Order: sequence, then structure tokens, then C-alpha cells
Amino acid sequence: MNTVTSPKKRVLFISPSLSKGGAETQLLKVAEFLNANDYEVMIISLKPINEFDRDFSKMGIRVAYLKSWFGRPAHNWMQLKKLIRDFGPAHVVAFMFIAILFARMLKLSMDFKLISSIRTSVINRKWYLPYKLSIGMDDALVFNSKASKDNFERLKLAKKGGLVIHNAISIPDLSSIYCRPRAVFTWVCVAHFRWNKDYVTLFEAIALLKPGAFRLEIIGELNEETWPHRMILDLGIQNYVRILGFRQNTSEYLKAADAFVLSSHYEGMPNAILEAMAHGKPVVVTAIDCNKEFIEKAKCGMLSEPLNARSLADQMKKMMDLSPTGRYVLGQNGKKYIQSHFSEQQILNQWMELIVNT
Repeated sequence: MNTVTSPKKRVLFISPSLSKGGAETQLLKVAEFLNANDYEVMIISLKPINEFDRDFSKMGIRVAYLKSWFGRPAHNWMQLKKLIRDFGPAHVVAFMFIAILFARMLKLSMDFKLISSIRTSVINRKWYLPYKLSIGMDDALVFNSKASKDNFERLKLAKKGGLVIHNAISIPDLSSIYCRPRAVFTWVCVAHFRWNKDYVTLFEAIALLKPGAFRLEIIGELNEETWPHRMILDLGIQNYVRILGFRQNTSEYLKAADAFVLSSHYEGMPNAILEAMAHGKPVVVTAIDCNKEFIEKAKCGMLSEPLNARSLADQMKKMMDLSPTGRYVLGQNGKKYIQSHFSEQQILNQWMELIVNT
């Protein structure tokens, strides 16, 4: 008797690019999970950017990159439509607001279920009108934080009833937690040099804290910026700050640190903070909506005022003045919170359930 094999369900992901950011990392986690669970997966990057060191073809995931849109918008638009028609997805998952707008326009003339994933709590005002005009075109709307959902609904940029699916965070296997006293207190910051990370405020806070037995290690791409090194010299903090650039093994730096710090004044749902919490590290971060949402619930660290170097320095000093046991307790609070609310298997199963039921 011949056995008829049902065709795999096809899911297409659309992203502005495959830059090495938190949203793109989450997209790949969901895509790989679906691919491993008998879905046929394709990713379209709206820009010719791939910063991930992965062989997608060996994983069975097809990835297509559109060329620069400069001087060729009509050509790119037609190519985008052809790629989607040829793949024939049952579901399109659009990550981030630009991809969402593209997917909503595509849905006007194409037949697919659209799941839009908003990865930020704020967008530039220039996007308000197109967002409001296309409200309701999604078959499902997903936010990665309650703060984001509340803000979009308050501004009438989204209908009520959207879902919150948190970021999926791997829980590291830690053989030991570093809580012993050290001669030099080590801070770690994991963030690329982008405008919203506000390294200016962090450097100014370090200058306010000196002299002292501490250092800051920064893991992140400089993106060809030269001002950070100049500012470090101007503030006289070159003995306190090390810019290490991008590192694959961020886990090793998190394990070795005493605490984590991030001075961003705008975030969606910062993976770096969540990963620090998963490593059992106490954190000092800015009191922006998404951070407040889980730092206060987890009781795992301290919040400073955004764009305020004095406030950040004060909270960092409080953290350094705590006993190793006090910091250990904060770190364990954060780790338990991640295990309960952000564990990878739990979150990826939520994505699977959403796609099955949409």
C-alpha cells in the first residue's frame, strides 16, 4: 500500500535584515525550532545584510536577501512578491515594524495568514499614520513585553487583544556562581555601539565612580565608531574600561563578572539583560518601561534614571557596596524569574501553538 506523505506546512519570516540584534536572534530561534519540527521555513531579509555565522542551507532553511533599495524600489518589490508566490507560505511572520508594514501591504494581494511581531515599545512618530491605516490586517499580533503592548494600545497603534510572547532565553548550565570577594569588581555590558544604548551616560557614570577598584568590560561591535575611544581618554577612564568588541562566547564573560550594567534609553526587550539574569548576575539598568516590567517583579537589581549619569553611578555604587551574598541573592532571583517566564522551550512552544491556531 502506498503511503501518501502530507506536504510540510510552510512558514515565511520577513525581517528588515539579519543584523546581529536581539530581534533577529529571536527570529532565528523560532525559525530553527519550526524547521526542526517538520515545518518548511524560509527567511526573507529586506536588506542584503547577514551578520550571523551560520550555514542556513545545511540547516534546511532557505534565506533570500533583497539588494539595496536605493534606485530599485519597484524591482525589489516585484522580486519580494515573486519570492513569496514561489514559496507559497501558509503563514508569514513579520518581525519588527518595517517588515510588518511590508507584510501588510503584501497581504492586500496575496493569500496568507499574517503574524506580526512587534519588538519595541516605541516607534518614530513618522510611522504612526501607516501603522494606524493598516491596523487590523494582521491575523495575530505579538508583542515581546507587556510594556510594548500597553504602549501601542494606548497610542491606538494596535487593537486590544494582542498576545505577549517573551523572548526565548537559554538557561546556562552553571557549575558554580561567582560570589566570592575580589580585589577588582568586574562589570560587564553586552551591547553594540548603537544610539539607543547610550554609552555616553555609562562612560560619564564610570568617570563619576573613579577612583575605585572596579572595571567595565564591554562586549559589542564598535560599528566603525571612533568616538568611544576618544571619550574614554577625555574622561580619563582608560584604566577602568575595556572595549573587547564582538565575542562569540559572551557566556564566559557573564560567568566571570560580578554584575551587569546597561544604560540604554530605549529598548524593545533587551536579550542582554535577560541573559545576564539567566547567568545569575545582579543587574543595574535604566528604568525604561520594558526594564521596569521584569526587574521590579524579579527583584534582581537596581534601576537608574535614563540619560542620568549621576543616577547610574549611584546605583552602580550601591551594587558594589552590597556583600557578595547580597548580590548572589539578587542574581538568583533573576535566574529563577527567567526560568519561570523566559525559558526557551516554553517560549518556542508558545510560538508553535500560535502558528497552529492561526
